[in-house]
Amino acid sequence: MSERVYQWTAASIVLLITILSLVPLWYVINGSLVNEQEWMEKGGFILWPEKPTLMAYERLLAGTAFTQALFVSMIRTVLGTALTLSMTTILAYAVSRKSLPGRKALLFAVLVTILFGGGLIPSYLVVRDLQMLNTIWALIIPSMVDSWSVLVLKQFFENLPEEMEESAKIDGAGEGRLMWAIMIPMAAPAMAAIGLFTAVGHWNSWFDSLIYIDNAQLHPLQLLIRNMFTNASLSVQQNLGQASYAMNAHNRVSIETLKMALVVFGTIPILCVYPFLQKHFTKGMYLGAVKG
Repeated sequence: MSERVYQWTAASIVLLITILSLVPLWYVINGSLVNEQEWMEKGGFILWPEKPTLMAYERLLAGTAFTQALFVSMIRTVLGTALTLSMTTILAYAVSRKSLPGRKALLFAVLVTILFGGGLIPSYLVVRDLQMLNTIWALIIPSMVDSWSVLVLKQFFENLPEEMEESAKIDGAGEGRLMWAIMIPMAAPAMAAIGLFTAVGHWNSWFDSLIYIDNAQLHPLQLLIRNMFTNASLSVQQNLGQASYAMNAHNRVSIETLKMALVVFGTIPILCVYPFLQKHFTKGMYLGAVKG
């Protein structure tokens, strides 16, 4: 196979995969821009809305359940990502120091948590005994240290030139200054990759909220979406701002359109953030995984 044929084949496959990946997003966005009448007339398959409307988004923003869920998701993502990056970086730097007493035992403890999970019931009991049930901390603290990210950052710190560390110590830098002024800025690409993974994980998570949170005011957006798809009752519609069914079909949106709008709200933030971190993401994962 010639080089040109190979390149055209590879490009065609990538283009096909891209189109297949974008079709669901295209369908969801278009489905969120129609009123109930157009949804019913086209059977829910909207290639292009004839009369685009933002009623679904207006109804969602008018409902308290959606705005509360969006706020909880934002707080959880920001706090969770910041705390995870802080704790993971500190632990990774510590275990990357060969002079650290008990280093091997600490590394073993980190590896064990990757191979064996604590289980749902023990985790619930720990959260309950720490009195974190029905608090935002139940969604953040249990996942505050990610073992896989610790290993990636540890490898990154070990790959940094030893001469840089030695010259900093000759200039009088202690371990604290060495870490915060030199090592962490150098590890920015790896931290960006880990931060993106962590933020996506927090933003998309809903199961821990289902287990630990009974208060509906603390439910994140993804749990609201899950409840919407599994239990689309009239009360749920009303909480999301659905208009009265006394209105005509031109001035109201179907429950399916509200679902589509919810999915768009749950997807767009990550799609907007990723392009700005993509360069650091690729570089960080490469440097954190390859030694030498």
